[in-house]
Amino acid sequence: MKTGIINLFFILFSISAFGQKITEKEARDFVTKSIESQIGYKKAVKGYYDALSKNLVIWGNNTWKKLPVEYKFDKDSYNDDGSYFYEDSIDVTIHDVYLMGNNASLMGTIKFYIAGVNTTYRNFTCIITREGSELKYIRWVHADNTDLAANFLWPSTKIDGGLAAYNKMREAMFLFNNDLAKKISDSLVAQDPKWATAHLGQLGYYFWKGDKINLTKSYNEAMSKLKGASIAERHVISIFNPYNDKVTRRYHLDQALIYASDDPMIRCWNAYWQEDVTKAIEILVTAWERFPENAGVNTMLAYKYMDDGQMDKAKQHVEIFLRVYPNSANAYDTAGDYYLETGDKAKAKEMFLKAYSLDNLFTASKAKADKL
Repeated sequence: MKTGIINLFFILFSISAFGQKITEKEARDFVTKSIESQIGYKKAVKGYYDALSKNLVIWGNNTWKKLPVEYKFDKDSYNDDGSYFYEDSIDVTIHDVYLMGNNASLMGTIKFYIAGVNTTYRNFTCIITREGSELKYIRWVHADNTDLAANFLWPSTKIDGGLAAYNKMREAMFLFNNDLAKKISDSLVAQDPKWATAHLGQLGYYFWKGDKINLTKSYNEAMSKLKGASIAERHVISIFNPYNDKVTRRYHLDQALIYASDDPMIRCWNAYWQEDVTKAIEILVTAWERFPENAGVNTMLAYKYMDDGQMDKAKQHVEIFLRVYPNSANAYDTAGDYYLETGDKAKAKEMFLKAYSLDNLFTASKAKADKL
């Protein structure tokens, strides 16, 4: 009789342990404490592995086309030397908890510190489960800021809305909407008279217009504002010197890439001035993998592939450009040049006229259509 009561007690305990719902406080405490204790090298090892389910699936830094992997847990895991747990402090912020009976889903941010410096910023989502009387991680996904491209031609200004307006100006330049780019540029120059790259829209406008007098004036103004500008900004402004030759422009663009290697505009300009088409394509492909829908990158790749005789690839980038920017005159002008290159004059004329109908400032498109 006594044995039966004891057995019944353990059965009820087991059912309770396995069936007990996770509370929000439990979930928050478990995730926060298990992560924040991952410091101090070897002393972090046991707690780290104790918290992992044998059914754990991890998806780390999935922005890099990685796939989920099943965690490989074995008896030697606890012999880890702890070298991965080198931070001296970790701070966890839980943003959301969603309870699902024996499971809970959490979203949060982890800040890792060494000597008081935040070294890595990690956003994560995870699912924890109750296994017996313990909580375990059964799913884990995270992305680290250190794995993201960030070497861009950032604007050296602190005016409200400056970055957004700057990006609109750059987009207009990518779309060859140079009048709009100049209009935004004029406004930014007025708002921040000390900002050198506020002049980019002006410089591009005068450069493509062949207006050497105004280009020289705008260039000199921009060059007078280089105090406080980044090294990348200095080199980008320098390419618009009206008296530069191709070699000098390529030098400044190569230098700009050292300091703003992820910037698609610098890569497009660099490729434009490259005489080696293979090198130009290599420069652009890197930008395209990061910005596959960017107008400037796709149009420049289309022309470079045409120069290289790779017409199938050129067509792909023409079609991407048209699909993403169906109201862009430059997209249709690029398409017209592609069809003209393939010998389809009727289609080329259609594209050129479409470009002109979208923007009657595209007089070059109208002229090309008239010739056909």
